[in-house]
Amino acid sequence: MNAHAQSILIVEDQASEREAMVRMLRTEGYDVSVASNVSEARAYISKNIDLVITDLRLGKLSGIDLLKQWHESRPTTPILVVTAYGEVDSAVMAMKLGALDYLMKPLKPEQLLVLLNRYLPMRKSDTTSQAPGQGLGKLIGNSPVMLKVFDSILRVSESDSIVLITGESGTGKELVAAAIHDNSPRRKSPYVAVNIAALPDALIEAELFGHTRGAFTGATEARVGRFQAAHNGTLFMDEIGDFPLALQPKLLRVLENFSFSPVGSNQEEQVNARLIAATSRNIPELVERNQFRADLYHRLNVLNIDLPPLRERPEDIDTLVAHFVNDCARRHLRTAPEVSTDLLAFFRGYEWPGNVRQLRNTIENMFVMGGREQLVIQDLPKYLSGGSTTKKLVTASDKLNLSDIERETILGALSQCMGNRTHAAQKLGISIRTLQRKLRQWNIEDGQDWLTDKASHRFEN
Repeated sequence: MNAHAQSILIVEDQASEREAMVRMLRTEGYDVSVASNVSEARAYISKNIDLVITDLRLGKLSGIDLLKQWHESRPTTPILVVTAYGEVDSAVMAMKLGALDYLMKPLKPEQLLVLLNRYLPMRKSDTTSQAPGQGLGKLIGNSPVMLKVFDSILRVSESDSIVLITGESGTGKELVAAAIHDNSPRRKSPYVAVNIAALPDALIEAELFGHTRGAFTGATEARVGRFQAAHNGTLFMDEIGDFPLALQPKLLRVLENFSFSPVGSNQEEQVNARLIAATSRNIPELVERNQFRADLYHRLNVLNIDLPPLRERPEDIDTLVAHFVNDCARRHLRTAPEVSTDLLAFFRGYEWPGNVRQLRNTIENMFVMGGREQLVIQDLPKYLSGGSTTKKLVTASDKLNLSDIERETILGALSQCMGNRTHAAQKLGISIRTLQRKLRQWNIEDGQDWLTDKASHRFEN
């Protein structure tokens, strides 16, 4: 048994279900022991087991019997029970006898992991138990540039100042914000996240500051805003560069005075929330174009963490690929396939305009659609595979600058999606707003016939 990993005992008489849980939990880094009945499970009572997961139906003796026996000797061991539909009464009885929680069959991996996060806080993904140099929180990497980022995260976590996280779309800015919160003195208080780009401008004020009943049409009851929900904790505002200019003075006032008025109210409310903001846009350029207030930018930019794009940290590719493959295997309850050498070489040489998010989405696509034993280059999504614009791009990339590569990759994805911008953005791992901004930058509007000619024009001339 690995002394550095938390230990879980699975008590399940159905071999297929037992093996599925074992694969998933070992992928997550837990030490897993198994028993098929209560008698086998008793042998582990004297051992160092951190948590027990037991089915209620185990033959002659049930999970209830195991629960009683285990708690007589080890009353502090957390126990989760698994029950079939229609056995809720038995689950309630188990909880009265000391079980912490229960899960319904068919077992959903994400629900089990939520409970493990709750009752086993020192998981492998925590910074205290992570392998040195592999990452911080859910951030993965051991390249020099990422080690500097990790150091910056730990430094700013000790303060209570505003943090501005900058970097291209898909680089992991929200993971940085979560890592800052998890390592800060506020970690036991709420962490509230809001994506400004995903909200209609008309709703942003009410979403952030709350509103009174009757403040506007449809406001049938009062609502607490995100700032108040994050009181004593952390508020993460993603894509702050899209914050409406008209509302920026109110946000600035909150950051200066830590007070605000909900929509429809004249009463000031005090709030104690640390703000972490992030943007994929160049805010100094927005300031020059009078699209963002200079005073608000300076107030936000107290502490800055700039995330490098994936193309500047190719030494992290192998680690990220292994992590995403294992994550897919855990969620789909399958054995993790190998990754072929030529596919890894492709991953290392590709520019990844959608950064880590695009790599993750690519692995997800290949895991579901590709071979179960090994992922090979033929399993790549069409917009990255042979015959597409991107294949021409890969062979000719030494003749192009970075902007050319980004443009051709995005247009290639749009071509594969027949012009559907939402689907193309999902394939690339970027937001729809980022995609639209790029298209406007290249003067590509709706109705233009670029699907077959513009995407490959550069390489065919």
